Amino acid sequence: MNIKVLRQAGWLLLGVLAGGWLVAGCATAARRQAAPPPPEPCLRVLRADDGTLALQVAVRRLLPRSGRGPEIHLVGASHLGDANYFAQLQQRLDAAQLVLYEGVGGRPEKPVPGAPPPERASLQTSLAHALGLVFQLEAIDYDRPHFRNSDVSVEEIRQRLQATEAGGGELQNLLQIMDGSSFMGALLQAGVRLIGSSPRLQATFRVVFIETLGQLKGDLTRAAGLPPALRDLMTFIIHERNQIVLRDLRTALAARPAPRSIAIFYGAGHLHDLESRLTAELQYRPAGDEWLSAFSINTREAGLGEAELSMVRGLVNWQMNVLQRGPTADQKPETR
Repeated sequence: MNIKVLRQAGWLLLGVLAGGWLVAGCATAARRQAAPPPPEPCLRVLRADDGTLALQVAVRRLLPRSGRGPEIHLVGASHLGDANYFAQLQQRLDAAQLVLYEGVGGRPEKPVPGAPPPERASLQTSLAHALGLVFQLEAIDYDRPHFRNSDVSVEEIRQRLQATEAGGGELQNLLQIMDGSSFMGALLQAGVRLIGSSPRLQATFRVVFIETLGQLKGDLTRAAGLPPALRDLMTFIIHERNQIVLRDLRTALAARPAPRSIAIFYGAGHLHDLESRLTAELQYRPAGDEWLSAFSINTREAGLGEAELSMVRGLVNWQMNVLQRGPTADQKPETR
C-alpha cells in the first residue's frame, strides 16, 4: 500500500471529525486600521482528575463593534459526538432567530426511526457508530422554519473545480472515499469496523481523536505536511463555501428588521476563517465562549494505562509535527 495514499486517508479521517479544513487567507478590511488579533482556537481538550478526557468545541458569541446590529454565534460542530452534545446544540440553534447551516446539496434528511440502514453507510456514519457516538445528521433536526441552508450543491462544486488545478477528479476521489465505493473507501470502512469490534480499540481511538483534534490551531491548509492535492482541493471547497455564508449573512444583516441573533452552524474547521472575516470585514468582535463537550472517554474505566496513553500522545505529537513541518528523514515518534 502506498504510504502517501495512507497518509492522505489519515488526513481525511481527521477532516471528517474536525468538520472540514481551515482555509488560507482572509480578506483585508476596507478601512485602514489595526488588524484584529487571530481567532482563538475553537477546539480544546478537557483533562479531569478522574482520568476523563473530553473534546470540547466552542460556541463563540460575537458582537458588532459599533454596538448596533444582531449578535452572531459561531456554533462549531465536530460532526460526531454524544447524543447529549447534539441535544445541547439543538437547544442553542433553536434559540436563534436565524440559523445558517452547512449541508452540501440542500437540507439534510434525518433518518427515519426504525428504518433499515442503508446498504452502504457513509464513512462519517460508520466512524460515529464504531466510536460509540452519533453522527450529526442523525441527531440534529433541521426541519425548522428559521433554519436556512447556506451551502453549495455537489454539482456546483464539481463545475467550479473543472477549471482549477485540483480538478473534478480529486473531488470524485474524495466522494468515493466518503461513500465507500472506492478501494480506499472500502479499506477505511474495514478499519472502522475493526475499531467498533473491540471496546479497547474504541477507547484507544477516542483518545487518539481527542488528542489530535485538541491540537488543531490556526490555518491547517498552510501545514507543510498536508498533501498538496488535498490541500488545494479543500482550500478551494472551504473558501467557496465560506464565501456563501458571508453572502447570506450580509443579506440577513441588511434586512429590515434584521434578526436579533444569528447562528452560523458549521464544522469547527470552518470557524477560524469565518471569524477572521467577521472581525475584518464586518467589524465584529468576540464576546465570549461557551464550551460544550462533544465526546469523552474515561481512560481509567477503559483500562488504558499511563504507558499506553503516553505512547498514544507521543504518536499524535509526532504526526502533528509531520503535518505542520512536513516529513523529514530524522523524525521519529516520541513515546516518552
